[in-house]
Order: sequence, then structure tokens, then C-alpha cells
Amino acid sequence: MKYWSLAILVFVIGGLIVPVAGAEPGRYSYITVESVEVNLVNDRTTIDVTYKIDEGVQFLVVLLGKADLKAKLTSILNFESPRYQVIELNHAVIIVDGAVFNYGDGSYWFPEHEFGAVIPELTVRTPQSVRYHTFTGLFPSGIGYFETS
Repeated sequence: MKYWSLAILVFVIGGLIVPVAGAEPGRYSYITVESVEVNLVNDRTTIDVTYKIDEGVQFLVVLLGKADLKAKLTSILNFESPRYQVIELNHAVIIVDGAVFNYGDGSYWFPEHEFGAVIPELTVRTPQSVRYHTFTGLFPSGIGYFETS
């Protein structure tokens, strides 16, 4: 009987973890992204993401750990080797190395970037400018900026 209970629990958890594509904007599996802010200062890229986790899954994330949450956020944001500074049930702060090109003369380039889900509110902020996009899975054209002291 014990094994049947465990098998049912694994089946239910597995059903909750399968990514859902296109169900609603910002939705990826049990996560609904509300906003993403990409902050670019010199060669440092800091990403601030706000999201909701389905109520039934919040307990499982607390109980089983945040490894699956990190994996899902990494898929949503689609950046290589992110480092999680903060990861909570509704918010994460992530540092990404190598997301910008440093031209060595105080100028930088953040290239076009495709996300793994539709982002309802996307903000890309540099020391000189801010770009806002809504309901997009792509930051188009890239953005150039200059070093700050």
C-alpha cells in the first residue's frame, strides 16, 4: 500500500511539473511570470523576475526544495549559467556572466535575446536608457550602452 501511495504522489507531481506552453501569457508549467527586468551596468547583467507559483505546488517547492524552480526559471529566461542570488516563492534575482559583449573601450552591447516563455512585462535598463516591452518572448535588435564610473 505504501508503494501505491508513493507512486500516486510521483504521478501527481510529475503532472504538475510538465511545462505548459501557450496556455496563458507568462505561463510555464506551474510558474506564471509577471515581469522580468534586465539591468545592464558595465559587463554585469542582473535579472529581476517576479512570478507566481500555483498554490498547490508552493508546498511541494518548500518541501522538496527549489532545484526544479531554478531549472524552470532558467528555461524561461534562457540565459547560460545563471547564478541565483535570491530565489523565493514569488521573486528571484539572477546574475548572468557573458550576456553582454564588452568592446573594451567603455562600450557594451546586449544582443537580441529570446526567452523560453512570453514575458508580460519586460524592462531592459542600461545606464543611459530603458526599453519596455509587453507580451513578448523576444528582446529584439539588442541595445548598446556605455560604461558608468
